[in-house]
Amino acid sequence: MSTFVSADRLALLVSLVPYLRQQDEAVPVETAAAHFGVKPKQVRDAVRLIAVSGTPGDAGVYSHLDLFDINWDAFELQDLIEVTHFVALEEAPRMSNREAAAVIAGLGYLRSLPRLVDESRIDELLGKLGPSGAAPHFAFGTTGEHPAARDAVAAAIATNRRLRFRYRREDGVESVRHVDAFTLETLGGDLFLHGWCLERDAERVFRLDRMRDAVVTDVRAPARAEAKRGRPIFAPSDDHMLVTLEVGTAVLPLIRDYLPPGAPVPQTDARGRAVVDVRIASMQHLARLVAGNAGQMRVLSPDSARAAVLQWAANALRAQQED
Repeated sequence: MSTFVSADRLALLVSLVPYLRQQDEAVPVETAAAHFGVKPKQVRDAVRLIAVSGTPGDAGVYSHLDLFDINWDAFELQDLIEVTHFVALEEAPRMSNREAAAVIAGLGYLRSLPRLVDESRIDELLGKLGPSGAAPHFAFGTTGEHPAARDAVAAAIATNRRLRFRYRREDGVESVRHVDAFTLETLGGDLFLHGWCLERDAERVFRLDRMRDAVVTDVRAPARAEAKRGRPIFAPSDDHMLVTLEVGTAVLPLIRDYLPPGAPVPQTDARGRAVVDVRIASMQHLARLVAGNAGQMRVLSPDSARAAVLQWAANALRAQQED
């Protein structure tokens, strides 16, 4: 049974016309098939379909000028593709300034995340969309510079090697950790390493901005059947402080990460607000979380959590004024 489904056929049709426009001379069917990684018969079928395609004229009917045309003798006798008349792409649709800005913003946001894709490709697209041909710089609620450990973590994951680094806990205590890295993830603008800590002989999650002197070792990370690769970044615990938040609809998906497994989704009231109790391990993280969602998140209790958020905001404002 052929695996060349409708989606494949559409992708070939969409790609074939620009490809043929770029050619200075007739293209052998075999060459086009090799270029797109399909069978020659599929290219021939696509060419025959293109030859009866086009755009209707002002009267809503087709004339010979409204259809693609090919050199049929070359196609039928020599298996060569030569388009003698192009239509439909003469006036390629262009994005509006708003649409282009949205695409650029989305690419910039992806650029700020862990290496989910090849960053050079994003930079190439940003360069094409940018008016000056240079990739613009963006700020998307992050701290600007990526944590220094990010490249080492990404390399450890890519090469399946063990990672060594110094780690500072929330209470300020530092220790050396050896970790077999699983994934590099993001939550609330922070980067996290999920891996197997040899010192604890268990899965752990580490914040990259608390890691120092990260080095990829020569030790290959073994497969661990007991590892739960799908575990969340943050696992609520009774040891964490219980904080009551008032949140808006826009941040409810984010709050779900802080709820215990199986907990019901909070319901909003007529104002589009919901009151929810969450477990927070770090007051510093809570402060950044609330500040990063200003207007959509407010701490109701306890007073110590409210004070922590207030102090963090005051320190940030003071630092901004000093700059």
